[in-house]
Amino acid sequence: MVLTVLLAVGCSHDAIMPDVEVARVASPDLQADAVLTEANPGATASFIYRIRIVPHGADWRSVPSAAELYGATRNAQAYGVDLHWQDANNVRADYLQGRVMKPAAAAVSVAGRAVTLQLRSGVSNPAAPAGGMAPEPKQAR
Repeated sequence: MVLTVLLAVGCSHDAIMPDVEVARVASPDLQADAVLTEANPGATASFIYRIRIVPHGADWRSVPSAAELYGATRNAQAYGVDLHWQDANNVRADYLQGRVMKPAAAAVSVAGRAVTLQLRSGVSNPAAPAGGMAPEPKQAR
């Protein structure tokens, strides 16, 4: 019984790893930002990517995600999602493959207007570096 509780507590820590901001792209009119965060649940699970649309320069932590993807990749070696603004009201999230956990909201209200987010799979980014998008933690000396 005690071992079961200890294992559950140890595993639950991995499931609640905090998100890390890995990309922020400003809209063409500098009124909004598309923010991509990455969560690393541990060695037995893949990265979770969340996309938020916030006022330009604003903190994303209190804003619900507009979409979530599990295990999204940009090429055969790179995890992640690439964000691109089409115009001031439309942002696109490109990825090669992955599982959509939370589909894109129809529109997000930000900076006094509705912004749409389109998820587009099948898009490879051969220049994306291998691994996750978050920087590796620095080793203590």
